[in-house]
Amino acid sequence: MLFLIFEFQQELELARKVSIELLDTLRQILLYEMGKGGPLNAIKVCSNMAQDIPKFYRERYGLFIRRISEKYRNEADKPDNYEEKILRMLDSLNKQNKLPEEYYEVIKEGDKNYLRYFKPITVQGMCLVCHGTEDYIPKDIKEFLNKAYPSDRARGYKVGDFRGAVSVKILLKGGEK
Repeated sequence: MLFLIFEFQQELELARKVSIELLDTLRQILLYEMGKGGPLNAIKVCSNMAQDIPKFYRERYGLFIRRISEKYRNEADKPDNYEEKILRMLDSLNKQNKLPEEYYEVIKEGDKNYLRYFKPITVQGMCLVCHGTEDYIPKDIKEFLNKAYPSDRARGYKVGDFRGAVSVKILLKGGEK
Protein backbone atom coordinates (compact mmCIF):
# COMPACT_ATOMS: atom_id res chain seq x y z
CA MET A 1 0.00 0.00 0.00
CA LEU A 2 1.34 3.44 -0.93
CA PHE A 3 1.23 6.01 1.86
CA LEU A 4 1.42 9.71 1.16
CA ILE A 5 3.02 11.90 3.83
CA PHE A 6 -0.27 13.57 4.77
CA GLU A 7 -1.65 10.12 5.63
CA PHE A 8 0.78 9.79 8.54
CA GLN A 9 1.59 13.43 9.32
CA GLN A 10 0.25 13.20 12.89
CA GLU A 11 2.35 10.13 13.62
CA LEU A 12 5.43 11.75 12.08
CA GLU A 13 5.00 14.87 14.22
CA LEU A 14 4.57 12.69 17.31
CA ALA A 15 7.73 10.72 16.50
CA ARG A 16 9.68 13.95 16.05
CA LYS A 17 8.35 15.42 19.28
CA VAL A 18 8.95 12.35 21.41
CA SER A 19 12.45 11.65 20.10
CA ILE A 20 13.51 15.24 20.83
CA GLU A 21 11.90 15.11 24.28
CA LEU A 22 13.69 11.85 25.11
CA LEU A 23 17.10 13.23 24.08
CA ASP A 24 16.50 16.54 25.89
CA THR A 25 15.43 14.75 29.06
CA LEU A 26 18.50 12.55 29.04
CA ARG A 27 20.79 15.52 28.30
CA GLN A 28 19.27 17.60 31.13
CA ILE A 29 19.65 14.75 33.62
CA LEU A 30 23.27 14.16 32.60
CA LEU A 31 24.16 17.86 32.84
CA TYR A 32 22.48 18.17 36.22
CA GLU A 33 24.25 15.12 37.60
CA MET A 34 27.59 16.22 36.14
CA GLY A 35 27.22 19.55 37.94
CA LYS A 36 26.17 17.85 41.15
CA GLY A 37 28.83 15.16 41.34
CA GLY A 38 30.99 15.05 38.22
CA PRO A 39 31.19 12.52 35.39
CA LEU A 40 31.18 9.40 37.59
CA ASN A 41 27.94 10.53 39.24
CA ALA A 42 26.41 11.23 35.82
CA ILE A 43 27.32 7.79 34.42
CA LYS A 44 25.92 6.06 37.51
CA VAL A 45 22.61 7.92 37.16
CA CYS A 46 22.55 7.34 33.40
CA SER A 47 23.16 3.66 33.98
CA ASN A 48 20.17 3.50 36.30
CA MET A 49 17.82 5.68 34.24
CA ALA A 50 18.77 4.93 30.62
CA GLN A 51 15.99 2.37 30.19
CA ASP A 52 13.45 4.12 32.43
CA ILE A 53 13.31 7.27 30.30
CA PRO A 54 12.24 5.51 27.06
CA LYS A 55 9.80 3.41 29.11
CA PHE A 56 8.20 6.61 30.41
CA TYR A 57 7.70 7.86 26.83
CA ARG A 58 6.40 4.48 25.64
CA GLU A 59 3.78 4.51 28.37
CA ARG A 60 2.93 8.21 28.03
CA TYR A 61 2.41 8.16 24.26
CA GLY A 62 1.58 4.51 23.58
CA LEU A 63 4.35 3.94 21.06
CA PHE A 64 7.60 2.02 20.79
CA ILE A 65 10.70 4.16 21.42
CA ARG A 66 14.28 3.44 22.43
CA ARG A 67 17.87 4.42 21.79
CA ILE A 68 19.80 2.03 19.57
CA SER A 69 23.40 1.61 18.48
CA GLU A 70 25.52 -1.01 16.77
CA LYS A 71 28.09 -0.27 19.47
CA TYR A 72 25.67 -0.62 22.38
CA ARG A 73 26.55 -0.60 26.04
CA ASN A 74 23.33 -2.15 27.29
CA GLU A 75 21.90 -5.23 25.58
CA ALA A 76 18.47 -3.50 25.56
CA ASP A 77 19.89 -0.99 23.05
CA LYS A 78 20.90 -3.66 20.54
CA PRO A 79 19.19 -2.97 17.20
CA ASP A 80 16.94 -5.47 15.49
CA ASN A 81 17.77 -6.43 11.88
CA TYR A 82 15.76 -3.57 10.36
CA GLU A 83 17.24 -1.00 12.77
CA GLU A 84 20.74 -2.30 12.10
CA LYS A 85 20.27 -1.75 8.36
CA ILE A 86 19.14 1.85 8.99
CA LEU A 87 22.01 2.51 11.43
CA ARG A 88 24.55 1.37 8.83
CA MET A 89 22.97 3.65 6.22
CA LEU A 90 23.01 6.62 8.62
CA ASP A 91 26.62 5.93 9.63
CA SER A 92 27.62 5.88 5.97
CA LEU A 93 25.82 9.17 5.36
CA ASN A 94 27.54 10.70 8.40
CA LYS A 95 30.94 9.70 6.99
CA GLN A 96 29.99 11.51 3.78
CA ASN A 97 28.87 14.59 5.78
CA LYS A 98 25.31 13.97 4.56
CA LEU A 99 23.64 12.82 7.78
CA PRO A 100 19.98 13.91 7.78
CA GLU A 101 18.31 15.26 10.92
CA GLU A 102 15.85 12.39 10.69
CA TYR A 103 14.98 9.37 8.62
CA TYR A 104 11.60 7.70 8.32
CA GLU A 105 9.62 5.33 6.18
CA VAL A 106 6.45 3.30 6.27
CA ILE A 107 7.05 -0.42 6.47
CA LYS A 108 4.77 -3.42 6.49
CA GLU A 109 5.21 -6.05 9.17
CA GLY A 110 2.85 -8.94 8.70
CA ASP A 111 -0.49 -7.36 7.94
CA LYS A 112 0.27 -4.05 9.72
CA ASN A 113 1.78 -0.78 8.50
CA TYR A 114 4.13 1.17 10.75
CA LEU A 115 5.90 4.47 10.64
CA ARG A 116 9.55 3.78 11.46
CA TYR A 117 11.31 6.97 12.53
CA PHE A 118 14.98 7.51 13.41
CA LYS A 119 16.59 10.56 15.03
CA PRO A 120 20.38 10.25 14.56
CA ILE A 121 22.70 10.79 17.51
CA THR A 122 26.25 12.01 16.99
CA VAL A 123 29.00 12.17 19.57
CA GLN A 124 29.43 15.53 21.31
CA GLY A 125 32.42 16.59 23.41
CA MET A 126 30.77 15.80 26.74
CA CYS A 127 30.11 12.23 25.54
CA LEU A 128 33.82 11.40 25.37
CA VAL A 129 34.21 11.04 29.14
CA CYS A 130 32.23 7.78 28.89
CA HIS A 131 32.33 6.95 25.17
CA GLY A 132 35.75 8.21 24.04
CA THR A 133 38.98 6.36 23.42
CA GLU A 134 40.47 4.32 26.26
CA ASP A 135 43.17 6.92 26.93
CA TYR A 136 40.51 9.66 27.22
CA ILE A 137 38.15 7.95 29.68
CA PRO A 138 39.13 8.57 33.33
CA LYS A 139 40.20 5.55 35.38
CA ASP A 140 37.26 5.68 37.83
CA ILE A 141 34.76 5.73 34.96
CA LYS A 142 36.51 2.85 33.18
CA GLU A 143 36.34 0.83 36.40
CA PHE A 144 32.61 1.54 36.78
CA LEU A 145 31.89 0.74 33.12
CA ASN A 146 33.93 -2.48 33.20
CA LYS A 147 31.96 -3.66 36.24
CA ALA A 148 28.50 -2.48 35.13
CA TYR A 149 28.90 -3.43 31.45
CA PRO A 150 31.41 -6.27 30.99
CA SER A 151 30.46 -6.55 27.28
CA ASP A 152 30.54 -2.78 26.66
CA ARG A 153 30.93 -1.87 22.97
CA ALA A 154 30.22 1.86 23.33
CA ARG A 155 33.76 3.25 23.46
CA GLY A 156 36.34 4.52 21.02
CA TYR A 157 34.34 7.44 19.63
CA LYS A 158 35.52 10.87 18.54
CA VAL A 159 33.48 14.08 18.34
CA GLY A 160 31.21 13.96 15.30
CA ASP A 161 31.10 10.17 15.04
CA PHE A 162 27.72 8.57 14.46
CA ARG A 163 26.66 7.07 17.81
CA GLY A 164 23.24 5.63 17.03
CA ALA A 165 19.65 6.82 16.91
CA VAL A 166 16.38 7.15 18.70
CA SER A 167 14.11 4.57 17.09
CA VAL A 168 10.35 5.16 17.09
CA LYS A 169 7.75 2.75 15.76
CA ILE A 170 4.09 3.74 15.46
CA LEU A 171 1.22 1.64 14.14
CA LEU A 172 -0.51 3.72 11.47
CA LYS A 173 -4.22 4.40 11.63
CA GLY A 174 -5.83 2.15 9.11
CA GLY A 175 -2.53 0.28 9.17
CA GLU A 176 -4.14 -3.03 10.02
CA LYS A 177 -5.47 -4.97 7.07
